[in-house]
Amino acid sequence: MRGHLLAIYTSVVLQIISLPVFCQDTTYNADKFYPVSQVKADLHFLKAQLDSIHPGLYHYTTRDSLQAFFDNLNNSIVRPMHEQEFLGLIMLLNAKICDGHTMFLPSEAAMLYNSTRGRFLPFTVAIIKGKLYITENCSTDTSIQPGTEITRINGQDISAVINQLLLRQIRDGHNQTYPLWILNHYFAAYYSYAFGQPASYSLHLITNKKEIIRQVPALTKDSIRLTRQKRYGDLQSPVGSKGAISLEEQKATNTAILTIKSFDAEWVQAVHKQDFSSVVDSIFTQIRKHRTKNLLLDLRDNQGGDFETGRHLLSYLVTSSSLYLTGGNESRILQPKENNFTGKLFVLINGGSFSNTAIVSACLERDRRATFIGEETGGNKSMAYGEAAYVVLPHTRIQAYISTTAFPITRLRNDHGIIPQYNVQPSLADLLTGKDTAKTFALKLIKDEEK
Repeated sequence: MRGHLLAIYTSVVLQIISLPVFCQDTTYNADKFYPVSQVKADLHFLKAQLDSIHPGLYHYTTRDSLQAFFDNLNNSIVRPMHEQEFLGLIMLLNAKICDGHTMFLPSEAAMLYNSTRGRFLPFTVAIIKGKLYITENCSTDTSIQPGTEITRINGQDISAVINQLLLRQIRDGHNQTYPLWILNHYFAAYYSYAFGQPASYSLHLITNKKEIIRQVPALTKDSIRLTRQKRYGDLQSPVGSKGAISLEEQKATNTAILTIKSFDAEWVQAVHKQDFSSVVDSIFTQIRKHRTKNLLLDLRDNQGGDFETGRHLLSYLVTSSSLYLTGGNESRILQPKENNFTGKLFVLINGGSFSNTAIVSACLERDRRATFIGEETGGNKSMAYGEAAYVVLPHTRIQAYISTTAFPITRLRNDHGIIPQYNVQPSLADLLTGKDTAKTFALKLIKDEEK
């Protein structure tokens, strides 16, 4: 889609991972083995596709190093493999290619099977300082409380599990916050990609400073979703009362809090019934009318979307001519709009601030326009790839999305995202109680600066 950098990950991967698909699949056989010759043929096919399609395949890893890594993958294929096992193998490429818009997914048949009959770890979890904690218990064992630490899963130490999963996550450059963000939202699915789908999980837990062992049955996505709704409410509903774009005003500090959940105009319209440009226009008219001095822009968990919507927002935030991208068809010189905001700008970011959200943030950082609070953005600050081509491996039918276009953001190379001036991360207690640590910090910072 022209002008749409991201949404492969948002609209394809996350929805299929997290939402039930009401259809029946009869073609997928999880126990099917593919002979060595076919697995190697698929690997060679993938290598050829990456070489011919991706514009920056060797941007972060040299040609020789990546070729050596492919050789190692090829040499490790010494026996027939299940699709899941081969997928876990090629997902190791993510940490070498370092492009968050290039990714590898199960076959379409496996995706459908997973959504209807697949069985998964029935917990929502959070990784904090290398440890794994349960934040929501959707299992049949109601004695397990939120806040419980998982130290081993099926005999594996949790540090080894987390390390293996992180190695397989997509990321932009050498960023680590995006892989962590993905696992914190979709741990069960990615655990299954790397380790399969056991019928049950033997868990070593720490609760109230005591070590216990629990055997927990794996559950289908429908069972997990229904239990979650019953115990915690329908927290996964995409339609929030405030919409995808919302404004909150605090008169005491003359501060406006603008939350933008996505730059995908089509999704914003379809799900929240909001026209992105019109809503943003009206918000900045209101901000100008109320003579707002401080603006707190919340871009956390915003996975990106259209170039045009990002440019539209920036035109209200810049105070002079500003460059959006340094090359390509989407590059523009932005001029401030009539109702542009000229006061103090504070931006909340985290590992889920990806793709076009990182571009917007990078422009603001380059122009020294904002103070950033939270965590490093998931998207890279100097280079983005996108407009992915869809490829299916001929034998295993594993799906691949391979970027076709480079979008240079700034002229200086940087292998990370935007690093906030104030690094603020939630604690376990914050997550369990719903405290918004970064927002609370930002509002206190604004209040202190007003004194």
